[in-house]
Amino acid sequence: AILSCKHKFSKGMSLRIEWKKIQSQGVSFVYYNSEFTVAPTTPVCQVPSSAMTGTVVELSCKETEGSPPSQYQWYKNGVALLEKTGAGSARAANVTYTMNKKSGTLLFNTVTKNDTGEYFCEASNGIGLSRKCSVKRMQVDDLNVSGIIAAVVIVALVMALCGLGVFYAQKKGYFTKESPSQKMTNYQSTSEKDFKHTKSFVI
Repeated sequence: AILSCKHKFSKGMSLRIEWKKIQSQGVSFVYYNSEFTVAPTTPVCQVPSSAMTGTVVELSCKETEGSPPSQYQWYKNGVALLEKTGAGSARAANVTYTMNKKSGTLLFNTVTKNDTGEYFCEASNGIGLSRKCSVKRMQVDDLNVSGIIAAVVIVALVMALCGLGVFYAQKKGYFTKESPSQKMTNYQSTSEKDFKHTKSFVI
């Protein structure tokens, strides 16, 4: 299919001709200067639902159909997250994460409870409307040391009780089995005793 475009312009005017496809959501693609561009699609976001304080946590955001490649912006509780502007800057002092706008990663080297919140990512490439992934909540909690100790103690007690039960059962002879020859010997000795006793009674 060939689409033609007729235009009039005066000398000295800068000319820019581009083709656009308009949809209800906005511009879906642009053709300009012999290059074809496509607006970004809805990105796929990976956000862990829970994390422990002090651990390394990485959030990822990616879409593959946009042309040129999309840039990514992360949001926490609806507010755009800032990039580090330098090691000595005031803005970077309270930032506990590293955001890479090209790769779409949001990295927490040591996540804290303050990082708990609702996160989403936005992809944009200057063509059409930007696209956002669905909001996902990340809950950061302290490591429950007392709970772990209690669980270890309970498991140790259960194992000790099981061991005592097995020891008691062995002592009572519940685990010893009589062989068929032993049973026959016991039966014969009992029969002989009964026979002798009956014989003596008759006499």
